[in-house]
Amino acid sequence: MSMQRSSHLFQPAADANGDAVPQWLRIRADEPGKLADIKQSLGLDIAYGLQRNLSQDGEFSYFAITFLGVEQGCKRASRVIFVLGRDMLLSLEPSDAPQALEMAQARMQRQGHGARAFESFVLVLQAINDATDALLDSLNSDLGRVLVQTNAVLGSLEARDRDFGVSDVVAAQLDLGEVEELLSDCLESQLQLALAARHALARMPLADAPLQPLLSTLIEDIEAVEEHESFVHDRVRLLQTTNNMALNVKQNQIVKVFSVVTALFLPAMLISTYYSMNVARMPILEWQYGEPFTIALTAGLALLPLLYVKHRGWLR
Repeated sequence: MSMQRSSHLFQPAADANGDAVPQWLRIRADEPGKLADIKQSLGLDIAYGLQRNLSQDGEFSYFAITFLGVEQGCKRASRVIFVLGRDMLLSLEPSDAPQALEMAQARMQRQGHGARAFESFVLVLQAINDATDALLDSLNSDLGRVLVQTNAVLGSLEARDRDFGVSDVVAAQLDLGEVEELLSDCLESQLQLALAARHALARMPLADAPLQPLLSTLIEDIEAVEEHESFVHDRVRLLQTTNNMALNVKQNQIVKVFSVVTALFLPAMLISTYYSMNVARMPILEWQYGEPFTIALTAGLALLPLLYVKHRGWLR
């Protein structure tokens, strides 16, 4: 493959109106032939960029960014390798292109003019940052559902024609664990975005100097999403603590029920033990009303603990 053919790959194409589309070469992971041509003609080694999140090789900067987003109601993680040069932006993407990159390309096409490499990279980072922010909004909505369920447990409310139980609390804890893991991945993604944005700002050519305010705003947006992530993470921690308290309350209620039942049957067990003793003579057994008297005595002694427990409010 000659250099002339390679340079043609990076020339902005023209749309129907003659306007240039953004100069951004996207390669899917299932296109090894195209990747091999790029490596042969330009000397780009994508494997070199996989070694760390940020690396530098001559004029090219390699960024390995893993980010999350919400696509068709499902949370999806994507890892993309970006190669940024003075006049070229290349991305190695999964076979199923992430929605954030599709949105970035749509924004570039709506501009109606060809975007330089650094401008394209800024728009891509902004789209990834927006996708993470949308994911945090989705996670925050999920936390609202968990909060309602936790309040139902604490308030002894009923749902689905039954009381909330320990299994509901455990299920909520598992959901919170998954959310916390996603938040950790989001934080790592934001750190990678911030590193890429600051590196791009430091290496920006003089011709792209007008992009500095836009890139500075992007860095502020990334930091704002990090604060959003910290807020959601604090909420997860609070819900985990509340769920642990709810679990303790439900367990205490179960123990309380068994304790009350035990207290009710203790008098009956005491009386039955007394009358089952092997003695020579027990006068009450010869009495005409001995049996009903024993039954009434057992019932009365069983009610006394129940009345005491109810008076103390232990049945609430």
